[in-house]
Amino acid sequence: MIKHGLAIPAGEGSSISNREEATVETVTVEPVVVRPWYVNGKGGYDLVVTSPEATVKDYLRALEKVESFKLYKVFRPEGDCRGCPHCCRDRLPLTLADVFLLREGIKNLTGRDISVREVITGYCRVRKLGPVWDITLKTDAEGYCIFLTPGNNLCRLYPYRPLVCRTYYCCPATYRSLALRSAIVNRGQDELGFYWERRKLKSPASYLRDMCSPSLWEVLTGRKVSCVSPSSPMTERRKSW
Repeated sequence: MIKHGLAIPAGEGSSISNREEATVETVTVEPVVVRPWYVNGKGGYDLVVTSPEATVKDYLRALEKVESFKLYKVFRPEGDCRGCPHCCRDRLPLTLADVFLLREGIKNLTGRDISVREVITGYCRVRKLGPVWDITLKTDAEGYCIFLTPGNNLCRLYPYRPLVCRTYYCCPATYRSLALRSAIVNRGQDELGFYWERRKLKSPASYLRDMCSPSLWEVLTGRKVSCVSPSSPMTERRKSW
């Protein structure tokens, strides 16, 4: 039996004096685990959720390890993303948490302490698409983010960048990896739209399970095998589960 971190032979008494003690190694499994993944020899990543209590913070913490993998980056095969503007353009959706983070970044950049609604009206594009609000970062005439520095293509608010930016990698990825990212961003967009329309703050979702469909949750937790995403730029469709 195992007791207090020690291995005690079964059938023996509880006294362990004068006995050789064996320390039991405790293995900690992270709530979200990322791992290298390859398609056609090109490096990317996969992830699996190991705990029903896994949160967005757990997801972001796990993604930090992806940079240590040997990745094949579509726009920069050599691996250096610094100065590459390809992911800093077009539609850049925002979550409720993003807007609060941008508020801090803008204050640090400009010295202006503005409200959350002023961040939205001054730095975002707001559209009503049917029943939902679509709130995105403003872009310049060429479609690039307004916080991208011309010339060196560096982000002026990098430590405060939105979720869609900090979770993007232009490398191969499994279906479940990209589907979870989309689910988190979509939920955050809904929360931001609710705030914009009703002027009320809604407690943001924290647990990944609350953001996923039952079928996606099964794939994320390993009860179904993930297939490769057809939308990933360097992947090919494989046989689904």
